[in-house]
Amino acid sequence: MTDLKLVPRFQRFLKNAVFSFLAVLLLTSAAPGAEGRESAKYIFLFIGDGMGEAQVRAAELYSLGSGTGKISFSSMPVRGKMSTSTADGAVTDSAAAGTALASGFKTKNGILNMDPSGTKRFLTVAMLARDRGMKVGIVTSSFLNDATPAAFYAWRPSRTDWYEIGEQLAESGFDYFAGGGVTRRRGRKGNLRDVYGLAREKGYRVLGTREELAAAKPGAPIIAPGSAGALPYDMDRPKGSLSLAEYTRHGIRLLDNPEGFLLMVEGGTIDWACHRNDAGALVHDMAAFDIAVKEALAFAQRRPKETLIVVLADHETGGMSIDGTASAAQVYAVLSNQKKSSEVFDRKIEEYRKGKERSFEKMLPVITETFGLHSLTEGELNDLRAAFAQSMKPKDQRKRDRDYLRRYGPYEPLSVTATRILGRKAGISWSSFGHSGADVPVFAQGAGSASFAGEYDNTEAGRILIHLLPSR
Repeated sequence: MTDLKLVPRFQRFLKNAVFSFLAVLLLTSAAPGAEGRESAKYIFLFIGDGMGEAQVRAAELYSLGSGTGKISFSSMPVRGKMSTSTADGAVTDSAAAGTALASGFKTKNGILNMDPSGTKRFLTVAMLARDRGMKVGIVTSSFLNDATPAAFYAWRPSRTDWYEIGEQLAESGFDYFAGGGVTRRRGRKGNLRDVYGLAREKGYRVLGTREELAAAKPGAPIIAPGSAGALPYDMDRPKGSLSLAEYTRHGIRLLDNPEGFLLMVEGGTIDWACHRNDAGALVHDMAAFDIAVKEALAFAQRRPKETLIVVLADHETGGMSIDGTASAAQVYAVLSNQKKSSEVFDRKIEEYRKGKERSFEKMLPVITETFGLHSLTEGELNDLRAAFAQSMKPKDQRKRDRDYLRRYGPYEPLSVTATRILGRKAGISWSSFGHSGADVPVFAQGAGSASFAGEYDNTEAGRILIHLLPSR
């Protein structure tokens, strides 16, 4: 006898399956050129999370000031501009933006690869690439089950369903996951089966060291976490630890095969630096992102007619702007003085707060050493003193009124005040600690890259990627 409890479940499965089939039919039927349409055998998608025009310009100025020349992707022959609104708002989060880029459909903030009601599932370009025989890789400096990387392999009504997203990672059938690790591997209460254990049961090798990854051969799928969560900001990266570019290079080596591959690489901590208004950390992470792009460019030199490289952002973060008079020499001279990120400085503040003697005068040399703020005006000193007084209070005793949040947001007052002062000296300013609704830049070269020229919505970028998959 049929179990009646299974009927609604089967109906939901059938409904989602039909919806997914129709979604793919819609996307592929809209492909330019119909039969004989252009395609790319090797697809690289680089996502600079939070990377708007100002972030690119700051990275360019810093790179020019250091004497290393222009960043690689700014010279790509195809330029585009992309809007980033959600299904119901002007300002997106990474879940809704990632969904648009991966599937070609809009959804609400917080939802991953499901419609705005959180009931219908979308298929992604990465899933379709896998189903067409291509190998698929995901690399990120954030944690692997964060919204942007998850948008390519998972579907959940909430981006914070980290354990369930981790389960879907293990079930994805993708060939390579690397960079950050899986967070909440045992669930919110720590009482569930380890996601890495689930992945091993599905045939994954979980490689925790540089040597293990270097020795890995193509074959069984790989998860290579460089951290328990996100990777550190590149300026804080310990000596000997793998960079975003190295994870990308290993991905290319392990994914390369006659059927082609799709590799998504996210500079996730670019966004985190912008949330903190930390321009020093930002330019270092942008440089690390650019070096990863260069790995794809080196691959493309060997197979130029079969390779597509796309560099874009999911949204802009921080409302960043650059003074029109800012020069490469100025940006580099100021920001190169910063030795550690504001996140590392937060730990110094916490240690100082626990001490017996807590004076601004004794903390000032630590500020100077970390951020290179050797020349301060009286107004800047007053701002730092006021922020220091707030940072010395226990967090639950701070009066988080409108003025407080405007000045410091959710971050450590002294850290964010120091980064904002340093930014202003470099000609950089910020209007918020959150995302903005600004359009973001797109750079592309190679097979099918002409489709990314012009102005379009982020859903169109997702559909173009799907259109450019080999049809087999």
